[in-house]
Amino acid sequence: MPRHALARIVVAVFAVLVVAGTVLAVVSGDTRLVVLLVYRVFVDPVEELDADLLVMLVGMGLAQAWGLAQILPGRRSGGTTSRHAPPVAATRAPGDGEGSEGGRSDETRRSRDQLLLRAALYALMAIELTDHLPWPDDLPKAVARIAIVVLLYRVMSTVSRTLRLVALVVGLYRPILALVAMALDLFGVARDALPPGGSLAWVVWMTLIVVAQARDGRWGRTTLWAGAVMAAGPFLLPLVAYPITQTFVIHEASRMLLDVFTVVWLGRSAIEVARPPRAPRPRVMGTFRWRPWEVVAVGLPLLPAAVNWTNGVFLWLGPQGAIASWFARTGWYLQELWLLISLAGSGGAAALVLAVVLRHRRAGGEGRGRLRQGVVAALSLAAVAGVVEAVTGKDRPAPPDDGVLIFRKQLLDSAAGISPLWHSAAFIGSALILLFLYGERPRPRKPYQLAMASLATVALLILVPVSDHAPGPATTRSECENDLEATGERAFVCAVRRLDAPPFRPSMPDQRLIAYGHRMCGVYTRGDVLEAATFKQAHGVDPRQHKYLLEDICPKVAAEVDAAVAKEDAEIAAREAEQQAMCDQAPRHRPRIKPVRSVREKKPVWTELSLEASDEEAYLDDDVVWQAKEGDLVVTAPGRLAILVNTELRMCVTTETYDRRPPVETKGWDHVVEAGYESRDGTLVFGDFLSGVTLPDLAARGKRHYRVRVHYAWLSWKGQQQAGQRLLIMAYPGRGDEVIVHRKP
Repeated sequence: MPRHALARIVVAVFAVLVVAGTVLAVVSGDTRLVVLLVYRVFVDPVEELDADLLVMLVGMGLAQAWGLAQILPGRRSGGTTSRHAPPVAATRAPGDGEGSEGGRSDETRRSRDQLLLRAALYALMAIELTDHLPWPDDLPKAVARIAIVVLLYRVMSTVSRTLRLVALVVGLYRPILALVAMALDLFGVARDALPPGGSLAWVVWMTLIVVAQARDGRWGRTTLWAGAVMAAGPFLLPLVAYPITQTFVIHEASRMLLDVFTVVWLGRSAIEVARPPRAPRPRVMGTFRWRPWEVVAVGLPLLPAAVNWTNGVFLWLGPQGAIASWFARTGWYLQELWLLISLAGSGGAAALVLAVVLRHRRAGGEGRGRLRQGVVAALSLAAVAGVVEAVTGKDRPAPPDDGVLIFRKQLLDSAAGISPLWHSAAFIGSALILLFLYGERPRPRKPYQLAMASLATVALLILVPVSDHAPGPATTRSECENDLEATGERAFVCAVRRLDAPPFRPSMPDQRLIAYGHRMCGVYTRGDVLEAATFKQAHGVDPRQHKYLLEDICPKVAAEVDAAVAKEDAEIAAREAEQQAMCDQAPRHRPRIKPVRSVREKKPVWTELSLEASDEEAYLDDDVVWQAKEGDLVVTAPGRLAILVNTELRMCVTTETYDRRPPVETKGWDHVVEAGYESRDGTLVFGDFLSGVTLPDLAARGKRHYRVRVHYAWLSWKGQQQAGQRLLIMAYPGRGDEVIVHRKP
């Protein structure tokens, strides 16, 4: 039986099984067969399956059947010649004939490279097909990618050496980076020092390889289109997943479909590598000399881009204005277009113009019209977008960050650059130069037409500088959140950015914001009421009401703040000294019997809540304080005991621990209460977690039941009857949970 017939039978059987599994899932609800075919894993039966998930499974199963038909051997994979003529062997030099030793060695080397490339492609395809299995595939995948990158460089010898070299360097970046990361993990070293951009480099390599395959000629349309889908895959996945639907089904289907195209490209590339390549076409290449106008056409779009680059700005269209706002707020799924259009002003337009110039020289003047027309149209549309952005540019909208897959922080957190009209003028200038250099000779214009066109151009060039209202970057609020130690002008900028309702526009550049700040400082320093009112009427900001923002850039405000802080610190220090003197002169308790330990707190205690003791097994969901009645000093609950004190005044606290019951003392105290406490964790510690107050441990004998006696009295100080509080806490081993009031006010 021919191999291609067997392949057809395998594909047909797989497709029939997928359909049968789907019918079985619909009839009986058993999805194990269709899931096994699509995901290649065994799953438990599910009670209910959504219809959209079932449609996704059958669709992906049929797509996998198509992919299987592409990678299995068939008639098209034999030793037939490519549809492109003629084979490369017909273009050898006279000294490289079949009878020469050099010719045979070259053929042997090419055959060996083709066999090795086929093996590497099949190996990576096998890894992709088994990536769902629980085995580490990072190392073999990196090795297979390195082999494929190197062997493709060697096999496609008829393609431009420059293209292959660039693809070789870019393609080796990601797998080598992966090997270095694995080595760092092996030695326990962090990956922070590794450079980013591995995924982007692999996408660029995939794009270059598809271009090289198309030029080589041995790979068919299916292979090339599958490779193109692979290269565009990272950008296509979010387009389908958001915001068309919020469900998992669409994203999962897109991911699996991309896997199918990946396997198809690997398999078809391995099958078709045995075909003879297309003979290189003769180049019509004259002496390459840059003409001045060509240099101007390429360099014009780079001038405004260079100004933005120096300020750390990479998006010429935002994120601001009507265009960025439309892509950000309408929820359209092609929001990546915003990023592509924005990057056009950061060197992309110059690359398009350079492509037209190189195409003109390479093709010798043939077949360049469509490319020139397309580039001119693209430059014109970009110029119109710049004008719209400049006219409608106001406060920043939320940028469409879902479409930004690489360097998101650098692209989206950058400030607004120079006016987009500078870019529009550069685009129009480059487009006119291309039409002048390579376009057909225009028909004669009438004098009034030339006058009107010249007047419009001069007016545009005059209005461009006037419309430039965005000098320099603008720090974002997210950048200031991680910069808490800023000083000077940077601290002023961040103080404004952190406000929910700032007195200035959120998109105001830092330079202009700092200039406003210094002007406000001048108005505040001079103290002229009329000048302050005039400033508020002109700018909508009163420097006297926002002086707290000027502390870091205004000496007078800083001096006033320092004086106020110093005064407040002095008042606090004096108050604490008075309270310390009050506790030092408070009556000391003289125990009737010798305690195990007696501790008099050196500094006054100030709590935010009550003093509470609780063990690890206590039920803390209910606040025991809420059980207190008016006039209670002590409140108890299982595993908890709280002392209710006045939280507005300082306390002079003494704690005493006994090994037996001490005599009851009520003289000199306003309130004396005794309660029981069972320590199940071996501790008896009163404290206030909110203020951080913690008293010494009163559990003298570890885990057991204790009796706690609390003595409370007001302190008089300098004629004030209730200036402070005096607290004595005794604890001794004893039975009983009842609360005994020995004295009450």
